Amino acid sequence: MLKVPGEVDQILVAKTYEAGQEHVFDFWEELSEAERAGLLDQLRSVDFQLLGRLAKSIDIEPPPPGAAQGIPTEPVSGDRRRELEARGWEALRQGKVACVVVAGGQGTRLGWDHPKGTFEVSPVQNKSLFQLFAEQVAATSRRAGAPLPWYVLTSQQNRAETEAYFERHERFGLPAEQVTFLVQREVPTVDARGKLLMTGKGELAMNPDGHGGTLRALREARAIQDLLARGVETLFYFQVDNPLCRIADPAFIGAHLEAGAEASTKVVRKVDPSEKIGLVAERGGRAAVIEYSELSRAEQERRDESGQLVFRAGNTAIHAWSLAFFQRLIDAGYELPYHIARKAVPQVGPDGTVETPAEPNAIKFETFIFDLLPEAETHVAFEVERAEEFEPLKNKSGPYSPETVRRAQRDRAAAWLAAAGVKTDPAVTYEVSPLTALDAAELAERLPELDLTPRDGALAL
Repeated sequence: MLKVPGEVDQILVAKTYEAGQEHVFDFWEELSEAERAGLLDQLRSVDFQLLGRLAKSIDIEPPPPGAAQGIPTEPVSGDRRRELEARGWEALRQGKVACVVVAGGQGTRLGWDHPKGTFEVSPVQNKSLFQLFAEQVAATSRRAGAPLPWYVLTSQQNRAETEAYFERHERFGLPAEQVTFLVQREVPTVDARGKLLMTGKGELAMNPDGHGGTLRALREARAIQDLLARGVETLFYFQVDNPLCRIADPAFIGAHLEAGAEASTKVVRKVDPSEKIGLVAERGGRAAVIEYSELSRAEQERRDESGQLVFRAGNTAIHAWSLAFFQRLIDAGYELPYHIARKAVPQVGPDGTVETPAEPNAIKFETFIFDLLPEAETHVAFEVERAEEFEPLKNKSGPYSPETVRRAQRDRAAAWLAAAGVKTDPAVTYEVSPLTALDAAELAERLPELDLTPRDGALAL
């Protein structure tokens, strides 16, 4: 067994050997003191008991999922929406709502080697995702007359840069106490035999634990207990890639509260049977998110009496969670299940060179937040208009790209103006700041005080 100075480090080495992971020391003699210290630091973060359980699951086929049933959602409009909004605004005024954005990813697929939230995406003023969200939080707080607490979930990889970005921009006007940064856990990446993968002679391959890590991060930061103590009851959850997301939407919050739901999900109508989008459905009487690939072609295309797809509730990854529900799960010792993803990851070979194989060589373990849905006693699937609230940024080109996301924001702004009676020009690019209006109704109210003169083919309000 490798000998290292210090009793604590020697115990760590012994645990590593006991777990059958001693290969991580193969290049120990070639490492500098700093590199050795770094490797030991990484090993301290490894939960070897969890790693052992995960490694045993690699070759176990998961049980086949039970039969799913579609959820017959319909959009809410008119007087009903206004009733729900009134209830949601009352909860916001009373300080009973907080929000969290999952922002641990980099913009690598966009050709942007920085946190994805820093990507500039608005069509006229080139505001970043983070700025658009911060302005929404500020505007919602202003209208409610109470601060909306905002948690930003980062990863080990991008936390420092994310925090520096917010500080550099003075949190876009938000007070420091309103924005809290969290960091999600990392878990080791392994090979097909469950052995720790090395991306360098003294470096383990690690990956964030998925968006399901939100629950653990909130728990470890004692955020749930703190929020409950402050009278917060509902947590609005969204992901960093969707600039159309209406943060803490009062109608959605109102529907969630009215139903006494432990969990709620915003959905958009799936109209094309072949669209590759996750679906909110039911299994065994409980809400669940299923992949489109879990359905047969016939199920994907099946329609109800009205001609609508039976499986049509597209998952937007926007949720409302009861904090009492979260606390109940934590008190019961609940842990989200891990899912396996097979990826090609750079790996150090026996000769010390690092190569990225053409085929997947690595197993990554991730948790998904939607696995919490079946645990909820009551769930609301709340349908919204796609053009209003859903156009995530995922690809460098094609669908869900900067081009489509900017166009969606432009089209929504033009639609709001048209609804207020303004004649719009297809040649003009429109943008409405959340600080100006959070929705079409507020924009209509503020029109008399706004300059609607386009300049250089653009109008930013």
